[in-house]
Amino acid sequence: MGTQWKRGAFGGMLVLAFLGCDTELGDLVEDLDSSQFAAVYDSPGFASCSNCHTPDAPGKVEGTENTQDWTDQDTAYAALQGTASGLIGNFEGCNGVPFIGDTVETSLIVAALDQDVRDNFSHPDFPYCTPEAISNMQLKVGGTVTEDDLNALKTWIENGAQE
Repeated sequence: MGTQWKRGAFGGMLVLAFLGCDTELGDLVEDLDSSQFAAVYDSPGFASCSNCHTPDAPGKVEGTENTQDWTDQDTAYAALQGTASGLIGNFEGCNGVPFIGDTVETSLIVAALDQDVRDNFSHPDFPYCTPEAISNMQLKVGGTVTEDDLNALKTWIENGAQE
């Protein structure tokens, strides 16, 4: 067996020993996974992102945000670390705004999906990215982001938006 596997298995046993016998392995794994991007990427609502946000997506039209690519989990994660681009018309003022801010309230992706965050959204470097501009962003091809999906996104961001 490889050295990394042995270290990982040993570390896992230490964690379980530290937590005691009352902790179930499934609970431990669930707690660890809750802060990872997989919880967002695998949610039903975000699975539909690829309908518009992949290179040859059927729903990709002029003005679709250019940097989002949900071809696979790693690509989607990397794209969310960037800023918006390719937006036209009413959305144009949001070009350059980070998708993931320091908080849920400063994250463009949350503002696009959550009315309460959108109503109070502002970015000092992008004064034309207003709640009105963001309100025109919407899902175009299939799927909806449920409250559970949105909560998974918010939890991921609150936990540091790690991969």
